[in-house]
Amino acid sequence: MSGDASRSSGPNVRALIEYDGSGFLGFQKQPSGRTVQGEIEKALRRLTGRAVRVIGAGRTDAGVHATGQVVNFRPGPGIPVDRIREALDRTLPPDIAVRCVESVVNGFHARYDAKWRVYEYRIRNTSERRALDWRFVWYVPRPLDTGTMARAAAELIGTHHFGAFGTPERNRSPVREMVRAEVLADGETVLIRLKANAFLRHMARGIVGALVEVGLGRTCPTDIARALQGGADHPLFPMAPPQGLCLVEVEY
Repeated sequence: MSGDASRSSGPNVRALIEYDGSGFLGFQKQPSGRTVQGEIEKALRRLTGRAVRVIGAGRTDAGVHATGQVVNFRPGPGIPVDRIREALDRTLPPDIAVRCVESVVNGFHARYDAKWRVYEYRIRNTSERRALDWRFVWYVPRPLDTGTMARAAAELIGTHHFGAFGTPERNRSPVREMVRAEVLADGETVLIRLKANAFLRHMARGIVGALVEVGLGRTCPTDIARALQGGADHPLFPMAPPQGLCLVEVEY
């Protein structure tokens, strides 16, 4: 079987994947270390007896989670599509789950056909740490001004040069379109929701870090606006830790 999923035999399959990113070096397969793509490909090899390349919609960082990651692959003719979800779910480790599987057209590509990606970042705004959620939230003990954070987030809407918040791939444009940037407060929980056509490496975490700086009074919404206009080629604000971030949806 060819290493390229688009050239392999059998149906083209799309799967919705959920994972706890705590134990992974990220989604994308690495020369060494545990990755989400690597674990799915190992499971598919055990099921099919052949190498199957998995393509993901988002290359999440080490420690970042997903409830709505989308992948596509060609498993070959051995397993009926309606049985892949159950078979793959039994074979994968417990920190990866398959939510659904379906056949798609031959030309479908999980990454390049994606129109919008939605990330959520969860902050626990309290000094009281809890044992059951530390892997999924960022504890910020000082009070956050979420109203000012929301005003700063509104500056992100539109098509901008996001180099002040993340790092583009080599020889790729840092311009992205952001259509949603919300800061929602519910008691101790602060949820930041971001929707864009694509994200630079570390961009979501860079934005969250900048918004928290605003919430702590260390910077202001106009600084966010200036950063978008300045054309910086490196992040200008502290980056939020990975564990609060989750890829929740990919739209096609």
